[in-house]
Amino acid sequence: MSWQGKDAYLSEVLSQVKFSYDHEPIYQELTSHLEERVEDYLSQGYEKEEAEEMALENFGNPVEIGKALNREHRPLLGWLHFFSSTLAGIAMIVLILGLFTLTIAILDSRSGDVPREDVLYRIDVNEKVRIDNRIIYFDEVIVEINGDLSILYNTLLTRDFGTSGYSFGNIGTILDETGQDYFFMSGQGSVGGIFSRGRHTVHGFPEDAEKLIIEYDSYNRYYKVEIPLKEGGL
Repeated sequence: MSWQGKDAYLSEVLSQVKFSYDHEPIYQELTSHLEERVEDYLSQGYEKEEAEEMALENFGNPVEIGKALNREHRPLLGWLHFFSSTLAGIAMIVLILGLFTLTIAILDSRSGDVPREDVLYRIDVNEKVRIDNRIIYFDEVIVEINGDLSILYNTLLTRDFGTSGYSFGNIGTILDETGQDYFFMSGQGSVGGIFSRGRHTVHGFPEDAEKLIIEYDSYNRYYKVEIPLKEGGL
């Protein structure tokens, strides 16, 4: 939302804040609050232009607000936070890349130990879900001639690395488009860590099935992924 006078008002606020790197988040935060006030006035029956003017008038003196914000965003503390955050981010990237490289070196075979001649078809998948602090990337589906179906997936921890370094083994119930579920036969996975790779295999999946469904429902955590199936590829 944009209206006449808002940018001038916010510029006056920001002119009091010496740490310029915080100007953008302060601008976004104050804009959000102003928009909420406008919406509130509109809901009370005021016209749009009147609601915008009232939002600015009742928000407070821009110089006083700016000075108060400046006390909270001091240059010295701001620069210390900026550099510490930057260094922490670099360290985390280095750690993730190192663990990723190690994991890929250990699990460098994309299709696991399935011999090429035993593969009926294989499908690349581009689906992801989130459970708490984990993002699960479904990477590949392999259907074998003997009816085994394997789902290859990766998991990535987004926080709490020190306490949640276990591998994720239960991706949910495996079904076809008719609702028939298939018993979990075996699984493989890398050692738990920030990045891990897993494989979930079921037996007796029909080769003419049109859809693979992965449904997870545990402790109020739910997701459902539907993957169209087709013969082809390697």
